[in-house]
Amino acid sequence: MLRQVLHAGLGTCFHALGRFVAGHPVFFASAPVLLSILLGASFSRYRVEEDVESLLAPKHSLAKIEGNLVESLFPVNRSRHALYSDLQTAGRYGRVIITARKGSVLDPLHLETILQLHRRIYQMQVTVPATGFNSFNYSFSYLCLPDDKNVCIIDDIIRAMEKIQSARASNQTIPVLRYPITQLADGRKAYIVPTSGLPLRLVIHFREASG
Repeated sequence: MLRQVLHAGLGTCFHALGRFVAGHPVFFASAPVLLSILLGASFSRYRVEEDVESLLAPKHSLAKIEGNLVESLFPVNRSRHALYSDLQTAGRYGRVIITARKGSVLDPLHLETILQLHRRIYQMQVTVPATGFNSFNYSFSYLCLPDDKNVCIIDDIIRAMEKIQSARASNQTIPVLRYPITQLADGRKAYIVPTSGLPLRLVIHFREASG
């Protein structure tokens, strides 16, 4: 009995719905299209985020706050004599982001991996064009950012890591890596990138090759 009542009720409802749809074909044909356009238009607000720093560091993270504070208190010398973090200056960078699952990236194993990667990048060569008589082998020295002596500028954190590794190999006292300002072996003081909320980064700076 209940089954027959439900069947009759549903049949009547769907019959009425069918007659209503048939009586308004333009509305039911255009409504889905218009609805799809309206919903799809919201995707125009989305964009691909290519800034690695924005993806890794929250907007109000300590790293960005400290970077902005340093930039406001100590204006950056944008010359070729010094290299600064991209937390303070904009530019085109090739980035390798290195993190440690356990312990610190300054542990001997991780430190050796970072320096080995740095050496491989430094010795890397690319032939342009790949074939032909006019091919030329470009090395890192052709693409890096040079100083006033035409020598590739190496990030201060790499210099500090090399000194730590050298001290461990010779059983000497390991240099202390202070934050945010550390003193290098040559007596210079270097501003180490704020790493609160950011993994330690090996940042390689490039310029356009000439010729």
